[in-house]
Amino acid sequence: MEGKSYLGFSRLGDKILQNKNRLARCIKPTCDSTFCRKSKMRHCETFLETTRQQIFREFWECMNWDQRKVFVCSNVIKAPTFRKTANENSRRKGSYSYSLNNNTKTLKVCRKMFLNTLDLGYKTVQEWVNNGSYGMYKETGKRINVKEKIVLRHKAHYTNLETFFGELHKLPAHYCRKDTMKLYLEPIFQNLSDVYKLYKTYCHDKNVEPLGRKVFNKTFYAHNLSIYQPKKDQCNICFAYKYDNVSEDKYKSHLDRKEKARKEKIKDKAAAENNHCIVVTMDLQGVKLAPVIPASKVYFKTKLSCHNFTVYNLKTRDVMCYWFSEDENNSLVSSTFASCILDYLERYCITESKIPIILYSDGCNYQNRNAVLANALLNFSIVTEIEVFQKYLEPGHTQMECDSVHSTIERKLRNKEIHLPSDYSTITREARTNPKPYEEKKPHDPVITDIKSIKYSDHKIQVKLDFDSDYCDLPSRPKVGIPVIMQYPPLLKSRCKIKEEKYKHLQELLEDLPKDTHLFYNNLLH
Repeated sequence: MEGKSYLGFSRLGDKILQNKNRLARCIKPTCDSTFCRKSKMRHCETFLETTRQQIFREFWECMNWDQRKVFVCSNVIKAPTFRKTANENSRRKGSYSYSLNNNTKTLKVCRKMFLNTLDLGYKTVQEWVNNGSYGMYKETGKRINVKEKIVLRHKAHYTNLETFFGELHKLPAHYCRKDTMKLYLEPIFQNLSDVYKLYKTYCHDKNVEPLGRKVFNKTFYAHNLSIYQPKKDQCNICFAYKYDNVSEDKYKSHLDRKEKARKEKIKDKAAAENNHCIVVTMDLQGVKLAPVIPASKVYFKTKLSCHNFTVYNLKTRDVMCYWFSEDENNSLVSSTFASCILDYLERYCITESKIPIILYSDGCNYQNRNAVLANALLNFSIVTEIEVFQKYLEPGHTQMECDSVHSTIERKLRNKEIHLPSDYSTITREARTNPKPYEEKKPHDPVITDIKSIKYSDHKIQVKLDFDSDYCDLPSRPKVGIPVIMQYPPLLKSRCKIKEEKYKHLQELLEDLPKDTHLFYNNLLH
């Protein structure tokens, strides 16, 4: 704006970089035209170099941008073309005459002399004069800033980006934290760079130029999207305390409960090592999908959701993984998890000595803390005459041994193709060899409050609100003649139906899957 040197912008592909050195304005050589020297109308030779230097300095050092436009419009006159050619379609719309002030006189000069003295381009002068009136520059109302110009130029590209994000399928947020409003992409992307690579492929297929990474990231977060599912064990109280949103007393009480829960688990684990009890941990792994293949169109199709409920024995390190897909069980309800837990207890935890069983888990209501599971465990305790304890770790600090199973399976799944839900069972068996492979089971049928601990024994449910307190009876209405359930009826009468849209999407993916998998997808109920 002041004629000084500066660092300008340049375009490299779809990127705009500020790396162009722009030189300062400087006066150019004077006119040396023979025609001007002989002409009586032009007075280029009368301007001394000192006069030209003074005009240049006043133009660039003493005027602002609008004043410069007025100066040019006052000294350049556009007149109708003097001589017409035979061609009526000539692009020439007028003739320009230029003048400069020499002391007190205004003298006509040639175009070269005028432009070189002010160091202006011909197109710039032409635009200013064409937009001027009576020697004054006026705004045309058509000017837009650079940002608006880019938006207009790439409007179709922005629309294409919006369509891309709209076509990506998302997981419902209820798979993790209940209070989140984010939308989570299906867990087939490692990071945001993977999504951007898919976007560039998407644009290439549509013959559209992709937008830059900065615009892509901004639009991604504006849609409230996220790559990874939120951590179920993320501690809200610890994060709130970090920003002084939780009182010191509440935070200390939280840490105290965390330490008590961990000490309780260490104590129970030591008791299990001495065969005084059986201690297991249990949790649900993050949702998986089938199929998972490196075909680009798989990202825009809905897929089958697969779940793994894991039970881990702390003493023996035995692991049971209960895999089920949504065509087998399309709802994550308490009956599903109660069926898995009872199946595990009946298979592995009934001993001749009838030692107590302790179940450690987080406090997820529909999995581990509900009336369905409580009644099922009470019935199990009555039938087997074995005491069962449920103990819950402090929210936000529920790291357990069964989490290592999920991590091992995740590592084994890396860069692996999944054609059928049953492939997860194969991966699970191969994930560990020492001390022995993980066991897995697909439950085609139902094999399948601030309480810290629950005790089931002697036809009663007892609870305690703190690990240091004593058990007390859970208040309930007295009931006479409650029958003991020896065998539970099947939870599901048949396989579950999936949505029609999901079935169509899976059919469209068959051409990218091995032929021996087609029968499974063709027979899905919908």
